Amino acid sequence: MTGFSISPVERIHRFTDELRARGVPVSMVERLDGMRAARVAELDRADGLRTVLRATLVKSADHLAVFEEVFDLYFEPAGSRRAAQAGARPRLDLEHAVRGVLRDGSAELARQVAEQAVAEYVRFEPGRPVAGVFYERSALGGLRLDELLAQMLAETATAVGGPGGLDDPGQRLRFEVARTQATVRAELLRGQVRKAIRELLVADRGADAVAKTLRQPLTADVDISRANREQLAEVQRVLTPIQRKLATTVMRKRRSRADLVDVRATLRASMATGGVPVKVVHRKPHPTKPHLYVLADVSGSVATFAGFTVTLVSAMSQLFSRLRTFAFIENAAEVTDALRQARGPGHAIAAMRDYVAAGELGSHTDYGRALRQVHATAGQELERRATVLVFGDARGNYLPAEEATLAAIARRAGSVYWLNPEPRARWNTGDSMMRAYEPHCAAAVTCQTLNDLRRFIEQLG
Repeated sequence: MTGFSISPVERIHRFTDELRARGVPVSMVERLDGMRAARVAELDRADGLRTVLRATLVKSADHLAVFEEVFDLYFEPAGSRRAAQAGARPRLDLEHAVRGVLRDGSAELARQVAEQAVAEYVRFEPGRPVAGVFYERSALGGLRLDELLAQMLAETATAVGGPGGLDDPGQRLRFEVARTQATVRAELLRGQVRKAIRELLVADRGADAVAKTLRQPLTADVDISRANREQLAEVQRVLTPIQRKLATTVMRKRRSRADLVDVRATLRASMATGGVPVKVVHRKPHPTKPHLYVLADVSGSVATFAGFTVTLVSAMSQLFSRLRTFAFIENAAEVTDALRQARGPGHAIAAMRDYVAAGELGSHTDYGRALRQVHATAGQELERRATVLVFGDARGNYLPAEEATLAAIARRAGSVYWLNPEPRARWNTGDSMMRAYEPHCAAAVTCQTLNDLRRFIEQLG
């Protein structure tokens, strides 16, 4: 049974089930709303059904990419129908056509190139349970997309820069604009190739089977420590809106906190009612910004996690009257100023790698030594308004834990929180020292994803 031998109603149900399986929250009421909307959708328009289902089922921009991918699986025409349409078109000179896509960005031409490339370069094997990655590489390799893109950029650099090259700022800007446009158009062509391949797979095996092979966690639920390059790029893309949302949420929570009852003002107001406190008066809130101290393990095993978490916290520095960040492996070094200049996790990770390369942080993780150094540097300025965040897996190579130092930090600070990128089941295994550190923390939590970090900061606020 192919993905298109089912009724429209059943197809919408399966489509909604797949969204839920991918982590998109779709309630029963929203499912029913989608069904009702589909009845009145302008199905004669290309995006009629897509528009009404997107409006009724998607509540967050973070879920749009997942929606589009799953919609294409369940509602786009089958690959056999597309292939028949492609067969009626004249054959393209693919090299010339690829250059045309990179130059003009025509979506229709990109679609035609993709269909012809799949027909010519992909050895499609019916019934093979794959996600199509091998097929995609074969098609793109046949198109020589990366090679043609590099040639076109070299030609553009020569044309824009002339004999003098790209030393002039105006010429450099024009080249950067052209390069960005060509890169976006190349990604458009890659997307069309993926789309054409998936349509063939759906026609062969059905949408349900193909959907299972493509399932990935939502971006905010990706385990940062184990993410691949593409996933990390997507995580970085959604990091900025999460920063803004968190900052707004935390500030709103602080402003809305009810303060203690103002006893004197309440008694004065109750004199008109014979001493009965009909009107309770609260003291006006005077929210103060806390101090935040961050200790981040940047050793190889958790460096990526540290880069994202420290970037997120540093970007919210306006929430704190004092923010100091320390990176450590064997030794600890303050990196507050370096991270203040970082533009995203990539720059943050690179900045911390500079300390590692310079040998300042050492090579073998030593939590006890790092805690002592941080306490010696900042311990005297800790007070009740201070919150200490530790990012790390607490794996100290069987060296002394120095939990007494963390206890001293906890006594002076308002609270200590430990965010561990490992699942709790792995705590206290091998050289993990969480058992020694956890008693001195207000909370020790597993933090592997952006959603984990977001929930923690919302509670902290």
